[in-house]
Order: sequence, then C-alpha cells, then structure tokens
Amino acid sequence: MLTKTELKTLWGKHDFRPIKRLGQNFLIDKNIKEKILNNIELESDDIVIEIGAGFAEITLDLAGRAKKVFAFEKDKKIVAILKGAFSLPSNITLLQEDFLDADIKKIAPCGKIVVYGNIPYFVTSPIIEKLIKNISLIKDIYLLMQREVADRIMAVPGSREIGRLSLYVQYYTEPKCVFKVGKDAFYPAPKVESTLLRLAPLPNRRVRVKDESVLFEIIKKAYSQRRKTILNSLSGKGIEKERVLSCLRSANIDPFSRAEDLSLQDFALLADTL
Repeated sequence: MLTKTELKTLWGKHDFRPIKRLGQNFLIDKNIKEKILNNIELESDDIVIEIGAGFAEITLDLAGRAKKVFAFEKDKKIVAILKGAFSLPSNITLLQEDFLDADIKKIAPCGKIVVYGNIPYFVTSPIIEKLIKNISLIKDIYLLMQREVADRIMAVPGSREIGRLSLYVQYYTEPKCVFKVGKDAFYPAPKVESTLLRLAPLPNRRVRVKDESVLFEIIKKAYSQRRKTILNSLSGKGIEKERVLSCLRSANIDPFSRAEDLSLQDFALLADTL
C-alpha cells in the first residue's frame, strides 16, 4: 500500500491527477486497510470482484487470500499505471471497465463471489442495485461508502433516514455497519465521512410477498410523495381512493400514516391486498 508521499511521487512520474467528479479518493491509512482486510470473510476458493482497484490499495491482499480477483477500474490512466508500475499476480484480472456495464454471470456463473469496493459516492445506489439484481451469485458484499448513505440503508421504520433504498436493500440482505472511517484515511480527503458496510445476502427474502414488482412499485409510489399520508400517496393513477382505503384497513395500516412509518412487512401485506 502506498503512502500519501509515495502516491504523489507516482502521480508526478505518470502525470496523473485525481478527478474529483469521479470520486477518486484513495485509501492511505494502513491501519484502516488492515481493519478492512480483517473484517472481510474470505475462503481460498472464493472469487472476488473489486469495484475500483485504484492503486491496488486492497487488491494484492485480496488476491493473496482468494482464488481469483476481478479488479474493475474505469480510469484508463490508472490501469496503465497499474500494469506498468505494479507486479500483479496471475490470479488478478484487471478490467478497464465500468462495473455498471459488466456481466457478472460471465465472470463467475457458479457463484461464490465476494464483492469489495471503495465506491464513488455519486454511483452508490446504481452499484447496489446491480449487485442485488445478481444476488443469487453473490456470497457476501463489503462496500466502503459515504456514511450518510450507509445510515439510510440501515434505517428503521419511523426514522427520518428510511427510504426506498433502505427497504430494497433490507428485502434481500442484512446490512451491518462494520466500522466507520474518517476523512483523513483517504487522499485526496473527501468532504464526507465513510462507513464500511456489509450486506450479507439473506437465504430467504425478508418478507413473503406474492409479487415483488407490485411491492416495489407501491414503495416507490409511497416514497415519491412521502410528505403525504399513505392513503393520498397511493391514490390516483388508476387506483381509486376508496379501494386504497379498504386495502389499508384490511392490512391493518393507519390510512393517515406516512411512508416512513411503514415496515417492509406492512408494505408486503398492502401489496398482497392490492
């Protein structure tokens, strides 16, 4: 792992400058690095997908513990530096590609994937959504992300932080804060604090529901107008208010509650009733 001084020297040699709009903040704290590695559960036959290889801050260590590492790095200049200045072992495949465009099934069709990523803050939701769409192939997920987003993902009903992303992630996984990371652990230092979040795929869905698409459509509609009561937010666009009221009563949900007051189980009951 390179120190801040070593990074600057490497960048100067290759005329590299971190691009702020891409969220390029590189881990430089060795204690945090060791803490991350100590908390990632890996077996020797696991396949690792790393989202954002950076300057191999974690990559080489993951390769020493896993069968194979597929390291995604979107920045072609970083990839060129990695290939020229680093000696990468044969079990690392460096991919100059946006992870959002990748076909995970082609990488590891039989599963056993462990995902790690120090992910850009502005694409956190799309990355998580892509991972969940491929959850059947994934064994475990560890993401270093903006603390505020991690708090939203772990939020409980009744809190201000809870939203669509919270319920979506909690339906498929068990989110857990592994530990928090300060700004100074990175260079350049970001403006926000970070959290290493673990998303452990659930063996079964959090709740039973007849139609997942209906469930998430209702959640989407409820949270798109979260200041309204659940009765008003779900009424209209083809659903009569009286029908919504009847379904809410059947599901034992207060019509005057708001989206953040409802649990995932409440939304599932409502979806089944509708």
